[in-house]
Amino acid sequence: MTIEQPHDFQDDSQAAGPGQLLRNAREQLGWTREQVASRIHLRLTLIAAIESDTYDKHTSHTFIRGYLRTYAKLVGIPEETILAAYDKLGLTPPDNIDMQSFSRRSRQQANDSRLKVVTWLVILVLIALSVAWWWQSTARRSAGDEALAATEMSATSSTPAAPAITPPDAINTDPVEGAAIAPTATDVTAPAVVSDATATLAPASAAVVPTDVSAAVGTATDAAVSGANGTESNEAVVDPATAPQLKMSFTADCWLDVKDANGKTLFSGLKKANDELVLEGAEPLKFIIGAPMAVKLDYKGQSFDMSRYNNGRTARFSLPQE
Repeated sequence: MTIEQPHDFQDDSQAAGPGQLLRNAREQLGWTREQVASRIHLRLTLIAAIESDTYDKHTSHTFIRGYLRTYAKLVGIPEETILAAYDKLGLTPPDNIDMQSFSRRSRQQANDSRLKVVTWLVILVLIALSVAWWWQSTARRSAGDEALAATEMSATSSTPAAPAITPPDAINTDPVEGAAIAPTATDVTAPAVVSDATATLAPASAAVVPTDVSAAVGTATDAAVSGANGTESNEAVVDPATAPQLKMSFTADCWLDVKDANGKTLFSGLKKANDELVLEGAEPLKFIIGAPMAVKLDYKGQSFDMSRYNNGRTARFSLPQE
């Protein structure tokens, strides 16, 4: 009868490395590498590296010693025997390597933290600059609009307003106020003829002269008034086929500026409620209207829709529109 003697791992460790000792113990137990890897929760490639004593130089020796302890405990080898065999390989780096590695890792983490802080600061500064730029642009635009309105109002106050068209009903046809009617050739010559006739009359007929003079003056006045009325009638009649190029009526006070294609100012000033404005000029006509909701605009006899500009802001457009 043969009695199996207990294996002396101490003697084997004198000549074998830790990997060989662990492999021999595993084989005696009849286990595979996969079984060992599953039991101690390590990768199969790491078990193979341990048994062949090929250790990654980038792996800390502290971790390697831990793997060896776990493997030795599993197969029943004293930890001291395995660690002594590992130390004899001469692979153990100086103790300060771990400290240096930890120090480098700490410095790297500190640098990463500072980099993150700087990055966030730069992002916040960019956001603040963007907000400041937007606010300044808005304020500058508002100030520009106010300055433009002030300049336009100042120009309006210093520039004589264009003469308004007088409705036909406003003309006074009373003969007593004949001085308000523009003089005509008849008005000027009639009194002269009467004076000459009066000067040539004999003294004996002096009683008749005033009657003749009054009749002549009355006739001249009637002729002047008739001429004025004829002029009024001619001005009041508008051919429907020749409607004005531009006609504007106002329901409230409104400042506006109208220029033609040559840059000539057709009108620039303030119009009041119930005013009307008729203009002609080279197209396209360019408009700046301060209160578009107060304007009714007819262009070549057609009503122009101003509702699109009823937003409380200055309207800028051209006619005809492209």
